[in-house]
Amino acid sequence: MTDNLANDIIGLITSVVSNFQVVFALLLIVVISACFLGRQVELSKKLILSAFGVTGVSLICIIIFNLFFADADNNLILLLDYILAGALYVYAFVFFLIAFKEKRLKRAIEAWIWFFLFIQYISTFSNMTVIYLVGGSEELVYSVFYENLGSGPLWLAMSGISFLFTLALFLITYFGFYKPKKYCIINIPARIFFIVWIVTFLFMPCIPALIPSEFISFEYRYHIMSIMFGLGLIILGLAAPVFVVIYSAERSYLEKNKAQEAYISAELEYIEQYKRKQTETRAFRHDINNHLAMTRMMLEEGHSDQAKEHISDMLGSISSLSPKYVSGDEMLDIIISMKADKMDELNIRFALDGVADGGLKIKPMDMCSIFANALDNAIEAASSCEEPFVSFSIKRTDKFFVFRITNSASGKVDIEKLLNSTGYTSKKDKESHGFGLMNVRRTVEACDGILKVSSEENSFILSIMLPRPGQN
Repeated sequence: MTDNLANDIIGLITSVVSNFQVVFALLLIVVISACFLGRQVELSKKLILSAFGVTGVSLICIIIFNLFFADADNNLILLLDYILAGALYVYAFVFFLIAFKEKRLKRAIEAWIWFFLFIQYISTFSNMTVIYLVGGSEELVYSVFYENLGSGPLWLAMSGISFLFTLALFLITYFGFYKPKKYCIINIPARIFFIVWIVTFLFMPCIPALIPSEFISFEYRYHIMSIMFGLGLIILGLAAPVFVVIYSAERSYLEKNKAQEAYISAELEYIEQYKRKQTETRAFRHDINNHLAMTRMMLEEGHSDQAKEHISDMLGSISSLSPKYVSGDEMLDIIISMKADKMDELNIRFALDGVADGGLKIKPMDMCSIFANALDNAIEAASSCEEPFVSFSIKRTDKFFVFRITNSASGKVDIEKLLNSTGYTSKKDKESHGFGLMNVRRTVEACDGILKVSSEENSFILSIMLPRPGQN
């Protein structure tokens, strides 16, 4: 009776640990999708609670099995375990279906595949490692995987390793990347490499298993497999993810460095312009008394036409002291001025209309990330047109400033593909807006704004809505 009670307790703990491992695996895939695949997903409280719903599905299945199949033979128990696993995978697919904000079906299938590969790899590694450490034999393997399937101390150890490994990966990814928003988007070649790597390690154990028994004994076959998993695969299996993450992080840091360079250039340009204006203002202030005295003398002597001409010259001098482009925000003025100079060099017609009165009150780096990238995209697309133009309009609503950047285009752009791009499209591609647009969208959303795009046959429009200061 005591042994049965102990086994029941161990079985219950094993089931709980396994379910929590699945929960954190679901959350891990969501976090990975956001941090490394560039998917639009938010790890909200509601989503986290829905992930724990998998424990409810498992509990219902276990209660049904215990009520109606308590005395079933091992073959039926094995079948029921497969049914339970199937139910969990179905729940996982539904979970991913509601987790993503765009292209739900496609993203759910993608995430489910990653989830399946992860669960299979971790389970295989954990099972083989535990059995290897306890010096597995043919009898032990038969007992664990057939007679005592899913129960006993060894299954608890296997489940525990899988849970701890999954939990560690989730915490590292969440606190290392997701929470501080350090996204490192993995490009397509690296993803393909990673999938091939994982599939290879899933099928490698089949190699010793396929060798005919007359050439190799069970014990020696198992010995080879256990060494592969217990000693080698965990090291090699981690090599690919670490390499891919480091490679992607380097690409991400290069992009951030470019953004920082743009910000520093804008700041230096602002300082230079400020110094020039100060010098010109001091010189004008020094001469203004002489100019006014001369104008007064002209008027007293009846030379009104000459006085008017002189006043016009002074007004021209005053106008030259004012910035050419005024948007209502000093940092945005500098960005627009820099990009306008570039457009002048490329013979791109540029127009600015409207003012963001009161400024934006967002970080200068965010300002550069949004508007420098957006204008670069517009310039790149317009430069390939016969009649290139870029227009920048600013309007306001009760709570938002609406910035609309319109540029000439050589053809209509696939909007859905563009918005779901991972940001690594080529500048030579017709959809050159894809480069940097993901950073623009992420920054806009981080500032509680909204980004929209539209495309016509000869034009492309990027609309950015940012909250007005004090209107949140």
